[in-house]
Amino acid sequence: MTENSISSIEIRKAGNEEYYFVFRLPGDRMFVSVFFDSMSEIMAAIEYVQRMSTNDACYHSNTKAEGDNYFVFLAKNNTPIGESTIFEQVSEMNAGLYYMQKRLQRAEVVNLTT
Repeated sequence: MTENSISSIEIRKAGNEEYYFVFRLPGDRMFVSVFFDSMSEIMAAIEYVQRMSTNDACYHSNTKAEGDNYFVFLAKNNTPIGESTIFEQVSEMNAGLYYMQKRLQRAEVVNLTT
C-alpha cells in the first residue's frame, strides 16, 4: 500500500450469520474484528474503532509463547474488538500498529455482505 492509497474497512459475513470486519495492514497482515450479531452492532464497533484509533491506551501488544507478536484493540471495558494477525518481529508489529493509528480514521467502509 502506498502512502496515498485509501485504506478500507471491509465488512464481511461469517457462515453463521455473524458479521466481522477486516482492516488491511502493510505486508499482507490484517486487523480482524470479533464477530457481531447484527449490522448495527458492527457499524457501532467500526465507528468506535475509527474514533479511538489514535488512542494508544486502546492497543495492547502481546507475544505468544512461540515468540509471535500481535496487538489487540480493546473497548473501554477491556473487551477485545479485534486483533492483528501475527508478526514475526516486534518492529513489524509496531509498524502495523502505527499504520492503523494513522489510517483507520479516514478509512472507507466497504460492505462485502450484499
